[in-house]
Amino acid sequence: MKRISVMAFILMAGQTFAQQKLNNSAFMHAPESVATDNNNYYIADIGEGGNPTKKDGNGSIFRMDKKGNGSILAKGLDAPKGAFILHHTLFVADIDKVKGYDIVTGAQLYNVDFAPATAFLNDIAAINDTTLVVSATDVNKLFLVHLSKHPRMEELVYTNPIKGTNGVVYDAHTKKLYVCGFGGDNKPDGQIGYIDMAATEKVFKPLTSRPGYYDGIALTAHNTQLIISDWVAFEKKGILLKLDLASGKVTTLNEEPVAGPADFTLDAAGAAIVPAMLEGNILRYNISK
Repeated sequence: MKRISVMAFILMAGQTFAQQKLNNSAFMHAPESVATDNNNYYIADIGEGGNPTKKDGNGSIFRMDKKGNGSILAKGLDAPKGAFILHHTLFVADIDKVKGYDIVTGAQLYNVDFAPATAFLNDIAAINDTTLVVSATDVNKLFLVHLSKHPRMEELVYTNPIKGTNGVVYDAHTKKLYVCGFGGDNKPDGQIGYIDMAATEKVFKPLTSRPGYYDGIALTAHNTQLIISDWVAFEKKGILLKLDLASGKVTTLNEEPVAGPADFTLDAAGAAIVPAMLEGNILRYNISK
């Protein structure tokens, strides 16, 4: 019995680190981002065709339960990306607008226009309870959105350009805004680094010399590591990386490649919930190893 139990444990441990498909039906087309309130998953789907900058009105936001069943929370968007929840409001970056929706009713609460400053808003994070930071991939810039009765945006000026500015996450304890880039001119030469938001002069400081098609970025529970997704190529070759902030060491977490690992989130258990954008699936991956 002991030998059987040990073998069963080994098999279960092996399964723990495998990718698990969460959605039980193909109701999505090109999921670019996922956020969670630990009850449901909220998925920003660019829509059929997967064009991230086309104003075609076929983008949607899905609310998916833990059983993998999805229903539409909001529709008629163009190419929603960068799903982020703040105070029961789901914010998404929709080409040249930041839109906010009530996560219960789906009612639209915000519509902040960025045109003509950018046509490719991408990821969203919160600096505090009333301020968002949004990446603009096409112009290699970051913007702040000040939430109030009359929301407004302003450019976050920093030195050292980030090619294809993409994933953003903020550490309120260190005042560091971590950013990764998708690269420029269709080359995987994006960087991973941070901006000290407490400094008078904002400077982007790379954390590693490793280049990539970087998309999503998240901090682990104790803010000691970054998890970053790298497409590697526009096919099923994507990987999840772990960057140790103390040592700078970068390691690959997944064994099975992902088809377009876009803007992911970490759930309460620390698992990565990853949109496989090129195949229309949502994957769960245990990154605790």
